[in-house]
Amino acid sequence: MRGSGWLSLVFGALVGTLVIVLLATTVSAPSNAARTDCLRLVTSSSTEKGDLIAELAERYNKTGRTFDDGRCAKVEAFKKTSGAALDLIADGWNDLDEHQPEPQVWLPSSSLWLDLLGQRGKGERIKPGPKTSLATSPMVMAMPEPMAVAMGWPGKSIGWSDVLEVNQNGGWGSTGAANAQWGNFTLGKDNPRRSTSGLAATIATYFAATGGDYDKIGTPDAVRFVRGIEASVAYYSDDSVAFLKTLYEEDRKKPTPYISAMAMQEQMVYLYNRGVPTGDPAQLNGNPVAPVRPLVAVPPKEGTMLIDHPFLITANASPEQQAAANDLYAFLLEPDQQKRFRNLGFRDPGGTGSPELAEVVRTRETPGIPKIGVPTGQQIQKMLDGWEYTQRRGRILLVLDLSGSMNDPFDKNRKDKPYAERRIDLLKPAIKKQLEYLHPEDEVGLWTFSDGHEEKMPIGKVKNVRGSLLDLVGNLTPKGNTSLYETVVAANDKMRREFDPNLINAVVFLTDGENTGAGSREQVLQAVDAERLDNSVRIFTMAYGAQADSRVLDEIAQKSKARSYQAVDPQGIDKMFVNVFSNF
Repeated sequence: MRGSGWLSLVFGALVGTLVIVLLATTVSAPSNAARTDCLRLVTSSSTEKGDLIAELAERYNKTGRTFDDGRCAKVEAFKKTSGAALDLIADGWNDLDEHQPEPQVWLPSSSLWLDLLGQRGKGERIKPGPKTSLATSPMVMAMPEPMAVAMGWPGKSIGWSDVLEVNQNGGWGSTGAANAQWGNFTLGKDNPRRSTSGLAATIATYFAATGGDYDKIGTPDAVRFVRGIEASVAYYSDDSVAFLKTLYEEDRKKPTPYISAMAMQEQMVYLYNRGVPTGDPAQLNGNPVAPVRPLVAVPPKEGTMLIDHPFLITANASPEQQAAANDLYAFLLEPDQQKRFRNLGFRDPGGTGSPELAEVVRTRETPGIPKIGVPTGQQIQKMLDGWEYTQRRGRILLVLDLSGSMNDPFDKNRKDKPYAERRIDLLKPAIKKQLEYLHPEDEVGLWTFSDGHEEKMPIGKVKNVRGSLLDLVGNLTPKGNTSLYETVVAANDKMRREFDPNLINAVVFLTDGENTGAGSREQVLQAVDAERLDNSVRIFTMAYGAQADSRVLDEIAQKSKARSYQAVDPQGIDKMFVNVFSNF
C-alpha cells in the first residue's frame, strides 16, 4: 500500500504539471512570426527612424496580437528616404533599385510629402483620413557648440538672417578675430527633393525671407535672401547622416569643425550627442562615446517646421490589411512603444520633449518651438521650383574609367540580360540621362582615364556643352589599364587650381577596377585630404560593379569630405548617378 500510495503521488504530480503546462500554452498566444496564416503588412519608413520601426515591427510580430475576431498580421519593415518613396508611390511603385515591395503603410518624416503627392494629382494613392502622428521633431540648425557660442548662444536667438550676415561680413572673422580660422560659414543641407530635413529647411528659409507671406516667394527680395543662404551650402546630401559621420570622425582629430551648421531634425542631434552619428538605435547599447564638441540644436529665431512623422495607409491596402494597419498604429501609440521613441530623441505627437532631450541637445530647457505656417502643396512646389534657381550651383569634373575591363560583361558569371551586356554599354545611357537633368547654369567637364588621363571636354556651362558632351559619351571606346591613383591626384589638382568659391567644386569619379598604374594609396589620400572646406574639392566616388576597389574609393571620398556610392547590380546604375548628382 505504501508503494502504491507513493506511485499515486508521483502520478498526481505529473498530471498537475501537465495541466499547468497546457494552461500556460493555452493562455500564452503564439508569436505572429511563427504563424503561417497572418496577413502580410509591408511598411516603408523614412530612413532616420527606419531601424526603430523595424525593431518595433519585430516586437509587434512577437506579441501574438489579433484583431477582427482573431485575425493576425506579420509586419515587414523597410526604409527609404521620403522623397524617393514619394516618387515610387506617385509612379505606381516599381522599385528597380532596391527591389523593396510596395507598402501598405507609408511612414514618411512629414505630411509635407503627402501634400506634394496631392500637388502631383496622385493624392488618391493614400487612403483618406486624418493626418495621424507617431512622434515629432523640430527642424533645427545643428551647430558645433563653439560656433554657436561665437554667434551669441545661449543668450541670443540665432536665425537664418544671422547666417546671411556672417557671410556678407566676410565670414567667421566678423564674429571675432580668433574665429577667422574657421573661414566662411558653411552649411550642410540635404536635397529638398529627397529629404525632409532639406525640404523643411527650404520652407523655413522662404518663411524667413517673406516674413511668413508665401505670396512673396518669387519677389526679388525673397530670392536674394534665399540665394544668400544657399550660397553657404557646402554640398547637398540625400541624408544628413553623411555630415554627422564626418563631423564625428574628426571630432577628436582636428581642432576646427569641418562644417558650421547642419539643417536637420532635433532627434539626430540627440543621437549624435549621445555618440551615435549613424542614427542606429542599437549602438546606444554599446557604450557609445559622446563627442568632445557637442552640437547645439538651434531652432531658427524666425520660426521652424515641426516634423510630424505621420502614419499613412496606402490605397493598395486591402480592407483586411487596412484593419491590420490600424492595429499596428494602435500598438505604436501604446506607452512602451512611445517610450522607445522618446528614448531615441523624438518628441511626443503633440511636440513636447523630455528634460533629458533638452539637456542632451543643449537647449537646457524645453521652450515652445516657434512654429511657422505650413504652406500648401502648391506653395511648396513653387518653393522647390524656385530652389532650382537659388541653390548653389555645381562646378563638376566627371572622370570616367575607360580601361579595357569596361568592355567586359557587367557580370562574367551570368548570361542573361542586362548582366551579360558590356559595362560601357550599360553606363552610357545612365550618364546621358543624368547630363540631361543637370541645371543649365551648372558647370561640367569630362575626363577619361586608362593608361593615363585625357581631357575630353573642358569645364563649361551645361547649357553650352551638353550637346557636345552627349555625343562624346556616345562614342567612348574602352582600352588599356587603370591609372586610378594618378588620375585622382591630377583631377584634384586641376580643380584646386581653378577653384571657384561661389560654386560647389567637385570631382565625380567612376571606376570598375583597381589601380594598375603609378602612385600609392597613401599618396592619393594625402593629396585629397580636405583640411579646409572653403578651398578644398569634394571627390564623390562611384564603384561600378563588384570588381571596383570600393574600399579605396570610400577612403578617397571620406578624406575629401564627400561621399562614396556603389552599383553592384545593373538595376542600380541609374540610382547611383541620381544619388551622386543630388549633391549639386
